[in-house]
Amino acid sequence: MKISKLIIISLLIIPLTGCFGGGEDDDTGEPATPPSEQISFYRVVDADEFVIQIPEDWETIQTFPTNYPENTFVAFRNNVQDHEFVANINVVRNPVEEGTQTEDYALQMYNTVSSQLVNFKELSTEEYELYANGEYVKTYLYNFEGSNDPTEKTRRFLQLSGVSGTNAYVITGSYDKNDTELAIDQVNQSIQTFYLP
Repeated sequence: MKISKLIIISLLIIPLTGCFGGGEDDDTGEPATPPSEQISFYRVVDADEFVIQIPEDWETIQTFPTNYPENTFVAFRNNVQDHEFVANINVVRNPVEEGTQTEDYALQMYNTVSSQLVNFKELSTEEYELYANGEYVKTYLYNFEGSNDPTEKTRRFLQLSGVSGTNAYVITGSYDKNDTELAIDQVNQSIQTFYLP
């Protein structure tokens, strides 16, 4: 319960004011390799535990106020503040038992979020192959909306989860539904570059 509350808080706190292949290559039998295409005007963030590409002009936040959930690993925020809510991406890290499957964890996190957000609405769910620990594993890319307070404006979210050893990572992009097409696309593209080396 504590972990699920931390995830919900980190989903909604970050405003800060403001398919790949599977296992082996099917044609060659060679081990899978991580995605390597560099997106123009994005920078690669290699955090040892994960890799993601973020728009060049987005801010990286690694130090958080004491009211932030302890499992918030890093956040990235759009520097264009043309709305009350600023498009952002956050990565949380949660401990899990050895052997936890990425697909199972993704379903668990989605069920937690869907039951705790106010005005939750699923927009889409897509099966997704995430590169993790030398192979591609099945997970889900969730697109949904909601808020943690009935007095707050509904936000949109894009979420992906992956497990590496005894750590699970939940990467969530959030944006205002009236955000610019560019900001929404940046969230979407960044989320889909995430992998666990």
